[in-house]
Amino acid sequence: MASFKSDIQATRSTAAAGSSAIIAGPIRLRGIIMASDGGGLGALELTTTSNSGTTLFYGDVPTGDVINLSFPEDGILFPKGIFCKTKTNIAAYTLLTDKYSGPGLTA
Repeated sequence: MASFKSDIQATRSTAAAGSSAIIAGPIRLRGIIMASDGGGLGALELTTTSNSGTTLFYGDVPTGDVINLSFPEDGILFPKGIFCKTKTNIAAYTLLTDKYSGPGLTA
């Protein structure tokens, strides 16, 4: 079986639930890093299509902790972009995705 490497993009966000995509367009989430704000159990819910769309990821973070998750195989496909539906007691999160084109990015 041949294996190859692919580039990833790290997108840090502090965005809460909103109508704007954190990352627009079809994208694969390969991993995520979530940091608690220390105010209690943290929760992050990511959806596709809109912030009221289908939930494709829900993660919990213990108080005062940082969680780093890598998803096996091809990750989680967000066919219409990544939106935040719920962000509770999360200081920030970093989305590790396939490299995408956007302002300020170079090949």
